[in-house]
Amino acid sequence: MVKFINAAGGLVQNEFGEYLLILRNGKWDLPKGKQDDGEELSFTALREVGEECGIKELVLSKPIASTQHSYWLDDLLVFKKTQWYHIYTPGRPKPCPQTQEGIEQCCWCSPKEAAQLLSQSYPSIRWLFQRATGIVRKKGVFLGQN
Repeated sequence: MVKFINAAGGLVQNEFGEYLLILRNGKWDLPKGKQDDGEELSFTALREVGEECGIKELVLSKPIASTQHSYWLDDLLVFKKTQWYHIYTPGRPKPCPQTQEGIEQCCWCSPKEAAQLLSQSYPSIRWLFQRATGIVRKKGVFLGQN
């Protein structure tokens, strides 16, 4: 059996230029989640960021890209397509991890810190972050934005 899932998420930036990262199941990641029936993907991104990180004041900006990946869930092959958006939040609201979703931690990181943490993340998340920010980490040296 094969299951197809649509999802959306965001690269959230606060007014200080920091990015919101989550630690889920031992890997640094970006907040995202499954689309509900009849829901627009842009709304899914805002809803999921709010649920996973406890941040309510979110402003949707332009789409970044979409990613796809597959995984096994018991005997079911799952194909997930995720639409990613730039999202802004004013100030520096304190994130609260949604632990029932396996989120261990949420934190604000400088662009360089975020690139460093995401260097050990999933390939699609590294690619997305680099595409959205122009920040590339190569052998301990950061290229692109400061």
